[in-house]
Amino acid sequence: MKLHILGSGGGEGYPALFCNCVRCNAARKVGGKSIRTLSQSLIDDQLLIDFPVDTPAHFRKNGLSMGNIENLLITHVHADHYSPQLFEIRGNCFAHDLKYEKLNVYGNADVERLFNGFYNLFPICDDVRENIVFHAVNPHDQVQIGKYTVTVLQAVHAPEQVALNYIIDDGKSALLYLIDTGYPTDETIDFLAKYPRKFGGVIMDGTMGSGYYVRHMNFEENIKLKNRLMDVGATDGNTKFVVAHITHNCAGLHEEIETFFKGSGIIVAFDDLTLEI
Repeated sequence: MKLHILGSGGGEGYPALFCNCVRCNAARKVGGKSIRTLSQSLIDDQLLIDFPVDTPAHFRKNGLSMGNIENLLITHVHADHYSPQLFEIRGNCFAHDLKYEKLNVYGNADVERLFNGFYNLFPICDDVRENIVFHAVNPHDQVQIGKYTVTVLQAVHAPEQVALNYIIDDGKSALLYLIDTGYPTDETIDFLAKYPRKFGGVIMDGTMGSGYYVRHMNFEENIKLKNRLMDVGATDGNTKFVVAHITHNCAGLHEEIETFFKGSGIIVAFDDLTLEI
């Protein structure tokens, strides 16, 4: 399984659009891995996770076409993870020769509700609407999406909606995707411990960096979670642990974050990091 982290930033990106703080200005100056776009990942160039406004830039930068994507997972409907306005150009005179007629979109019930709310105000072409198929999923559901068995987890995030995390399993390896969540509950840890395959990759939310907030993880919690998953047997020495969803409010430049995690066995994500899981 190939994991491609298209965007490694938190909700406002890094540097943030309107921000002139010391960290944002430093990132603008040094560039490179310290420039972080909005969170999005791609599995095997087939299964896309989240759909922020940075999606067109991600796909252009990497020579990719959304017309070749059949399945999309949405973690939740905060604006940095889901921008249904982008669907308007999937068809009509805007897009031709798509590989897949239908785009399947999986997420909580609010994913379709937000789509309908927007396009009730600004109607979308029938040929576009008819070919976007929404599938509402809930925690503990297990769904077959192409060659992947996807298990839905409850995230510790966004009390106004049911935010989701995912296990993505291709029959050979399994990826645990924990973006936009606080530290997992004991119930979730117990479930992960009983999963029939050790996770080859664990992608962890690192939004809070040096700070603390119950609905996101910080760097100390990332290390704690790695150790906990190892202790319960959900992971092993071959597991690749990655921290992503980095923000300017709680973390410095890329090299500073790498210094913090040195010796921990945790990889600090950056835009276009690609890993074999």
